[in-house]
Amino acid sequence: MHCWKSINLEKQFGFYRVFLLSSIIMMMVFSFIYVPIKLLFPSSFYDNHLMVFIFGLISIYPMHKFFHFLPIFPYVSKMKWKCNRKLAILPIVSLRVDIPISKYRYLLALITPFLIINSILLYGCFHFAHYSHYFTMLLAYHSGICAIDFIYVKQLMSSPKNALIEENEEGYEILIYQ
Repeated sequence: MHCWKSINLEKQFGFYRVFLLSSIIMMMVFSFIYVPIKLLFPSSFYDNHLMVFIFGLISIYPMHKFFHFLPIFPYVSKMKWKCNRKLAILPIVSLRVDIPISKYRYLLALITPFLIINSILLYGCFHFAHYSHYFTMLLAYHSGICAIDFIYVKQLMSSPKNALIEENEEGYEILIYQ
């Protein structure tokens, strides 16, 4: 096997550029979801469960990481966990598998949090209309977190069908058979 392509978002874009892109996506998602929700449900919003919202805000990132973990659970014995701090307060947890895994399993691991968590939050928007502003903010926040995942997905989509993905300290490598 040989390396078809090596990808490192930190070197390619830089942390602050990715953070800015994530923030812009967060604001766009909030704007595009909040306005239709407000038009569909013109009733007043309640704000008497602020602590539940704060708990939801804090728990989004651990749930996001958990749903990344589910598709690659069979490799749990080959995983390494690492936590870095960015901007002095943001904990960034990275989960790395030490052996190559298939492209499709890796793609599934990247999009699973987006599909599951955003579906739950959209369900909450429509079924708890008085709290849809909370669900919209959580949805926007989670979509901003998912921005990095979709950058990886975009780069993986152009790789060969039978490629394997191997993660390393700098990013990941797309491996193909010779």
